[in-house]
Amino acid sequence: METRAMQLHNQAVVLDAHNHIMIELAYQRDRGEKAVFSRYYAPRIRQGGVNVIMMVVGGDSTSLTDRSDLFWWGSVRVMDMLLQEAEESSDTMAICLNSSDIDDALAAGKIAVLMTLEGARPLTGKLNMNSLAILRSFYRQGLRQFQLVDMGRNCVGDGHMEERTGSKLTRFGVDVVKECNRLGMIIDVAHLNGPGFWDVIEISEDPIVDTHSCARALCDHVRNRTDEQIKALAQNGGVLGLSAMRNYVSSRPTATIDDLIRHVDHVAELVGIDYVGLGLDHFEGEIWTDQGWDPAPGYMEGVYVGQSEGSAFVDGLEDITKFPAVTEALVRHGYSDTDIKKVLGENFLRVYRHVLG
Repeated sequence: METRAMQLHNQAVVLDAHNHIMIELAYQRDRGEKAVFSRYYAPRIRQGGVNVIMMVVGGDSTSLTDRSDLFWWGSVRVMDMLLQEAEESSDTMAICLNSSDIDDALAAGKIAVLMTLEGARPLTGKLNMNSLAILRSFYRQGLRQFQLVDMGRNCVGDGHMEERTGSKLTRFGVDVVKECNRLGMIIDVAHLNGPGFWDVIEISEDPIVDTHSCARALCDHVRNRTDEQIKALAQNGGVLGLSAMRNYVSSRPTATIDDLIRHVDHVAELVGIDYVGLGLDHFEGEIWTDQGWDPAPGYMEGVYVGQSEGSAFVDGLEDITKFPAVTEALVRHGYSDTDIKKVLGENFLRVYRHVLG
């Protein structure tokens, strides 16, 4: 079985729909290091067999903007760092703007990298003057996926930690969704509260994704999606990317890879295998413990989200090098080669090809 799993993993397009490599990569570049991707990350990504990766390059938390609380400026800076890395590490990576770029990168044996924001605070312009011009500028810089919110409230809507508001998207949020459709930018509803989710479902003309959540029917966490939401996501043509954060996978103090595969089982039984993928939400390296929390340990965006003892992730799936363990588990659970390839990457690629062109 292990031989079959490794052969299948190596043959598949393995896509990670949400990764926080830039938290540590930015820190290393601040220290004057160059070509960090080729020297450090590419070997780890290849060890995990991942060949398409969506990297967070800014958003609503200072941990995402190289510790800057000027979210537009910090996001621009982190994007620029990744673009510099693409030049210095051109032997191992390629920034992709459309599906043809992804195909070219894979054919050349390079890691296909796409850029995403985690939250709309970088779109905040002058006081009470939020601007689609910033979104368009980010698109021109290479941004191809946009997660509307992070933990809390921003100019487009409310994150899951503000679930009690019961609020839909703001008027500006509606404009952002429509502009993403016009530009050809993937909309990510991860972290978005329930009313906001339904608003996006109603407004968006393109398939949408939730890149790093799990099924609430199996783990009753506010970050997870209900069966009704998963059905709507599938009807929209989108994909639910499963997170490896153990608090979303299991209500128990620990979680195993088999627990994660039960979420695959649940989505497949509910709507079909075509609507589930992987966005494991890893942060690579040790810098997270120093700068990931804001303003103090346990806080994100000033909202207390709690701390876990030990690893934040499913046992055996602590970082990107462990991706083959998912394939082994899917084989063990009796999935066919065709269905495993869909979960590993083809389902998300379908949405990418549709939206990005």
